[in-house]
Amino acid sequence: MSNPVDQQQTQAGPKRRKSLPIWVIALVAALVLAGVGFGAYQVFFAEDTTATLECGSVNGTDDTAKLTIVDCDEKSAVFRVAVKKDKAETSCPEGAYRELRDEKNLICLMPNFIAGNCYESDDANQAFKIGSCDSPEAIKITKVIDGTTDPSGCPNSNGLGYPEPKTVFCIETPGVS
Repeated sequence: MSNPVDQQQTQAGPKRRKSLPIWVIALVAALVLAGVGFGAYQVFFAEDTTATLECGSVNGTDDTAKLTIVDCDEKSAVFRVAVKKDKAETSCPEGAYRELRDEKNLICLMPNFIAGNCYESDDANQAFKIGSCDSPEAIKITKVIDGTTDPSGCPNSNGLGYPEPKTVFCIETPGVS
């Protein structure tokens, strides 16, 4: 005696897999194309993500050194993006800027010195790092003056000026007697 369920499967044929509705296939294709289009836009047309006055850290000393944007309050934020120029430009403004290049830009970095902090040399990254004021090589930032390049507002006129953006860092050397 045959099973009625077996007869129904035999009469109806083998079970067919359901195919995805056409609208699902179209939606997936549209999302893939949108992702490819967005990626191409970012590479060829979008504004760069590095903006002036953003803060960052740099790893390395040569042409392969990389800038990482970080919050300006972080301890690792030892640089500020002072000027960003087209990659074809040959140099940063006159001053002690750290120059980096990426695919599109010449990025001119200045220190992100904060008044009251002491800094020591970070030779491995051509930078300064927050350090002890007791170190014989430490510098202390006593004051930051925006809007000028004239160090006469610093004690003993001991300051480091930057033309873009106009800023003076008043410096003393606490570890030197």
